[in-house]
Amino acid sequence: MSKSIKDYMIIWTDDGRVGLQRWPSNGQRLFEHGESSWGACDAEIDKASFAQRQAMVFINAMHMIVRDKCDPSEVHRVLSELEEYEDGCADDMPGIAKIRNSKW
Repeated sequence: MSKSIKDYMIIWTDDGRVGLQRWPSNGQRLFEHGESSWGACDAEIDKASFAQRQAMVFINAMHMIVRDKCDPSEVHRVLSELEEYEDGCADDMPGIAKIRNSKW
């Protein structure tokens, strides 16, 4: 089942860990320290169309990779769970064909 950025936060740490956390999180933290986050709690997400959310997810991925030095493969692996990200990826990207084939 696909996840949407409308329901999840992307969480990443200064030491390169990346994950998704359901929103609201009821005070639970995915990692113990150094968290940055973006996603469902941001007001613009709820109002945005699918295409707008998709662009926001890809822009945020670039910020994580370039600005925050997160591992590109880890960002891709985690964000592949989001329908907005998966829909924008080519079939030959790692893991994408498997995700799409599992939907059928």
